[in-house]
Amino acid sequence: MTSRRIHVGRDVRLVGESDEGVDLEGVTRLRPGETVELVRPDPAGRPQPGRKAEVYTWFVVRVGSDGPMFAGHCIWQ
Repeated sequence: MTSRRIHVGRDVRLVGESDEGVDLEGVTRLRPGETVELVRPDPAGRPQPGRKAEVYTWFVVRVGSDGPMFAGHCIWQ
C-alpha cells in the first residue's frame, strides 16, 4: 500500500505525541484507515525521513471563512 506524505508544520500541526501515535490538526483532509508518511523538519527547517502512521480518526472541528479545520489521531505503524 502506498502512503501519502504529510508535512508537519506545513500540512498539519502536531498537537500531541505518544509511543502509540500522534494527534494532529490542520486543513488537510485525511481518511480513517489511510496510511500516511509524516515528515517533520529538523531545527534548521530541512525535512527529515518520514514515519508511517495509520489515520485512526479524522473529523471537522470547526468551519471558518478559510474552510474546514480537521483534527484526529494517527497510530504509528
